[in-house]
Amino acid sequence: MNWVRVAVLISPAVFASAQPRAAFDKNELGLKAAYAGDYTTAERLYQESIAIWKQSGDRYLAHLATTELNLAQALCAQGKRKEGASYLSESLAHFRPSLGPRDLRTLTAMNLLAGVQLMLGENEQARALFEEALPIERELYPNDVQLGRSLIGLAGVEMQHSRYAEALPPAEEGLRVVLKALGEASADAALAYATVAEIHRGAGRPDRALPLFRKARAIYEKEVGAEHPRVASILAQEGLVLMALGKESTAEAQLLRALRMLDTHCPDCVSEKYVAETNLALLRSRQGKYAQADSLLTDALSLEERYRNIPGADLAATLRALAWVRQKERRFEDAEQLARRADAVLSLR
Repeated sequence: MNWVRVAVLISPAVFASAQPRAAFDKNELGLKAAYAGDYTTAERLYQESIAIWKQSGDRYLAHLATTELNLAQALCAQGKRKEGASYLSESLAHFRPSLGPRDLRTLTAMNLLAGVQLMLGENEQARALFEEALPIERELYPNDVQLGRSLIGLAGVEMQHSRYAEALPPAEEGLRVVLKALGEASADAALAYATVAEIHRGAGRPDRALPLFRKARAIYEKEVGAEHPRVASILAQEGLVLMALGKESTAEAQLLRALRMLDTHCPDCVSEKYVAETNLALLRSRQGKYAQADSLLTDALSLEERYRNIPGADLAATLRALAWVRQKERRFEDAEQLARRADAVLSLR
């Protein structure tokens, strides 16, 4: 999730009441704490602000929605995406009646919620929100980053179904919109470059993917720091590309670094961890280190099953990878069961 600073807009009349002013102040202090990386303090301040807004009545519904959105982002920044999705749903439900579906803040909440849903495997729910936002953004906000986010999000939905040819046009358009709106010095630009890179990787074009991943990583390192979970996520995908290019030693170093970063700086970043573990397991399989691959894939599978609300192609791929390893370990019955589970998952899509 890319951070969006959303301050509460207060009219002079609101300051006549002590309660809304207190809620406003706590939201602002929460923003400062979140930007300093003190998410525990930020969560507490946002929760206190939300409690006051709720006591203040429907007049402050948009203010409540704003603080809920800020709290959701603080949770997601720590990897607590299920909790974050819940608050984003509430935020959107409060923005819709208070500001209307065409307001830019409502569209922001739509895109943020859809992005989290996509990470949780709720692909069709995400698609519905991106598709709702897109025509409004084209009409009213053609130069705003939210249009880019919807386009990149829809590309992500297509990638979940391995439809790389369909994913590339919205991803490339989204990249152009983001660069026009924000330039290259933004986390949104990094996400857009990484999305295009992942499409090329998935489509079997590692030579085109690698420079785009490296560009995305360089931006993230500058904008959010070299040890940030987003950097670790890019390193994990670079590892796959390097494997495809036959650079296994470099790939190994990248993947091990990604896992160390996640363990140290974001232990709740489950999605990033199971991807990195799966990618390292693929490398261990290529090296013939099947016991290590088995351990990594078993842990990744457990994390993925607990994390995703709806199983999808990624889970099926992990099951198939583990089935292949179990075949190599001559655990044929286990391998057959895992393959059947993968087929069952795909049959539900």
